[in-house]
Amino acid sequence: MLSSSAEHGIAVDAASFLREREIVLHTELLSEPEAFGFILVHELFHFVWRRLGNRRRAEFSALILQEHVAHARGELGDSSAFKKQRLADGDRVRNSTAWRDYICESFCDTAAWFYAGRQSDASFTLARRWQNRRADWFRTAFETGCAC
Repeated sequence: MLSSSAEHGIAVDAASFLREREIVLHTELLSEPEAFGFILVHELFHFVWRRLGNRRRAEFSALILQEHVAHARGELGDSSAFKKQRLADGDRVRNSTAWRDYICESFCDTAAWFYAGRQSDASFTLARRWQNRRADWFRTAFETGCAC
């Protein structure tokens, strides 16, 4: 599968179509249960992000902003790492589409890292202190109840 367009897209294993309420997964994932679980949780959390509400989205965005200001390196998945690498200097200040897309991908990758049960992966490159902060945020936001 290619994202964006057939000629210039980027190879992806899955895609969420929020308006259609559909998730498409590459069939080869069925032979990789850990990857399948991680990617499925990631895609499900695109729907959660949409319904999360402005307050919770702003809280998570503030958490990522703290990382950005502190020059934290790494991420908790390939899709957010890819988006993070492509940010321009002014994207955060302008709250550009690229910045908002990165925040969403970071949220979904963090959710997959937190809930999918994958113990380790080469794409988990975010420092432990930032991982802990994200885990604390997810515990607070979802384990105590969320009216998403």
